[in-house]
Amino acid sequence: MGPLDDQVLRDDALTATPDGLDVAVHTHWYRALPLSCVVRLDVTVDGAAVVPDVTVNGVRRTRDELAGLTGEYWFTTDPLILHVPGTAGEHRIGLDVGLSIPYILTGPDRLPLLAGCRIDRTLTARRP
Repeated sequence: MGPLDDQVLRDDALTATPDGLDVAVHTHWYRALPLSCVVRLDVTVDGAAVVPDVTVNGVRRTRDELAGLTGEYWFTTDPLILHVPGTAGEHRIGLDVGLSIPYILTGPDRLPLLAGCRIDRTLTARRP
């Protein structure tokens, strides 16, 4: 759980596009982190698991590409945009986000803290 869990999926997070839905996800951590620290990003739309493409810092990538991006950051004021299937209207969006916090080492093995966040909200997508 992070200090900003209530800000992850805001009321205006869902937008309908010609290609599906865009979900704006804000970080639940209080500092910018390298994109490689996004170690879990599981998404459901209306109960069905989907594997989104992700746009961050203006570049669209697959979810798996985030693991190698150690020099590019997810800033606290900028959302990750998840591209998922769907149309305008009401949708139940589920997120399970895990951030590896490299500067907080825990346990006897001194592994990075895993800051998890689970969100499940019904949002309405409108065309921009």
